[in-house]
Amino acid sequence: MFPSFFNDLAEKRKSTVFSYPKLHERIKGKKNESDRAFKLLQEISDQASVNALRNFERFLDVALLKLYDGINFVPAAGMDFKKLIKENCVVLVPNHQSHADYIALNYSIFRRYNEPVCIAGGINLNIFPIGGLFRRCGCFFIRRTFANDILYKLVLESYLFALLKEGHPIEFFFEGGRSRTGKLLPPRFGLYQMLLDAYECIPEQERKPLLFIPVSIIHEYLPEQKSLARELEGGKKVAENSTQLLKLFNLFSKHFGSIHIHLGNPILPDLHRENIKERTQQLAFECFRTVGANMPATPTSIISMVVLDSSSGALSLDEILVKANSLLAFCRKFKVPMTPSLDEDKMEASLKRCLDMLRGNGKLQEMSSGRGTPFYSVRPEHRRQLLYFKNTILHHFLVPWVIGRAWLALFRGEINQVSDLKKLFLEQRAQLKYEFYLPSVKEFFFKALNIISYCVGRRIDNLDDCLTLSHHELYLLAQKMAFFTRCCSSITEGHYISATTAKILSLEFKDGFKMDVYLKRTREVFETEQTLSRIIKFPESYNIPAMRNALMFLENQKLVEVKDGTYHVLDRGNLDLHIKSYEQNLTNQNFYNV
Repeated sequence: MFPSFFNDLAEKRKSTVFSYPKLHERIKGKKNESDRAFKLLQEISDQASVNALRNFERFLDVALLKLYDGINFVPAAGMDFKKLIKENCVVLVPNHQSHADYIALNYSIFRRYNEPVCIAGGINLNIFPIGGLFRRCGCFFIRRTFANDILYKLVLESYLFALLKEGHPIEFFFEGGRSRTGKLLPPRFGLYQMLLDAYECIPEQERKPLLFIPVSIIHEYLPEQKSLARELEGGKKVAENSTQLLKLFNLFSKHFGSIHIHLGNPILPDLHRENIKERTQQLAFECFRTVGANMPATPTSIISMVVLDSSSGALSLDEILVKANSLLAFCRKFKVPMTPSLDEDKMEASLKRCLDMLRGNGKLQEMSSGRGTPFYSVRPEHRRQLLYFKNTILHHFLVPWVIGRAWLALFRGEINQVSDLKKLFLEQRAQLKYEFYLPSVKEFFFKALNIISYCVGRRIDNLDDCLTLSHHELYLLAQKMAFFTRCCSSITEGHYISATTAKILSLEFKDGFKMDVYLKRTREVFETEQTLSRIIKFPESYNIPAMRNALMFLENQKLVEVKDGTYHVLDRGNLDLHIKSYEQNLTNQNFYNV
């Protein structure tokens, strides 16, 4: 049980916090600094109470059943979580999709293990009346930014020191905020480094091993879906406030499927590495990669991939099931994690239930063929919302997408030698690296050769072997990779919009252009191209993060440079070649309709 509190702070913990060497040195003999440090500690500190947790647990037992099918909580194979906490300093590092994440994760841990978790929450959630409830359930609040406030940073680090020393499990969302796209965001390093620094200040004889547990969380549907999609299109984030709580009652008219939580294998940080920056980044990205690798395919993400593969028109139920089955066969073959609901004996029923959920929530519309077979189409205004779920698993299928792109080039005779094939693989990988965290070049090629071997039924050891594929083998490759050839088309379309916009602005503004001008013009270019329906086929190809990522790619390719916030096109001729390459690629995909 947590210690009792006096004046909102446990006296024992307060003493531990102010014994932290760096904070003690900072405030020693400085009353103003000491008083401010105490106020900051009050601002940050949780007020955890097991009674509050038990009452909240009973409330959630009822509320969650009304909103969700359930919470699928899966520890890593052989994990004894209770023992881990007892014998180690444990830090949970989940990804962040919804405000429901911290409720679902900590509800599951408390219900299963009777263990409270100390959760780092954004100060924006400290609003009446939920702020007090969250504090009593173990949440401590931290500011969004505090880079210039050294005392605040030291107090927070001292607080983490106290939690580690007391042996309480700690949780923080490594992305720093909710993903608006469904893709994992790059890890923020601040809390990682503070935890490592705080841990090393615990006397060696009192230390338990420090373990980080990556946690993969994926939702089949999100309560915040509409607002996230609006922000993607450039809408301003609405700050959390008390009046928003009244809208929560509207949620009870919807259904959100299941929440899936997977605890990965613990990661032991390399505390012997002298370079602090390197060891922090190594730890953060190892957690990040593990979270991504453990993100399971869900019925919603599979259905979203299938229905968004078609830029328009309706798909019959049978077509959806056939495509989904092909996608899931790939998942089983190459060990892509899946939820239990996608086991072969449950798959069809789960996919049908998902279609009903998406139809009921207004994302899909169902039409009758008159022959008893239902057809489904995505409402155009909701494609970006389904893109979110597709993006949660798209990183598992990037290599097959590049293989599909290579197949088109081989089929059309655009590739005649190994150097051309290697160049294509590297170019496509470079385009993707601003959208996803990718395997190394070596791993990328290794996966590609494994997948090609699977498709053609014989061992393909190197890129030279790819050029010897027979027509029959190319057919087999096309048959098994056809679905993936269009799965990243919206990304390529986004790069086409970005490059075209950069070219237009370079002609209009001789002294360069600003980001706000670029973002405004990308929307105009997108809307024009979409109306023409010549190159742009996918409404979801335009969103603000995609436009920013595509511009970073142009910088990386030395086509654009930025100085003092102003962008300049460096090589208009090469930029034209990129635009023509995107056009050719997208035209080929549309022509062959693969």
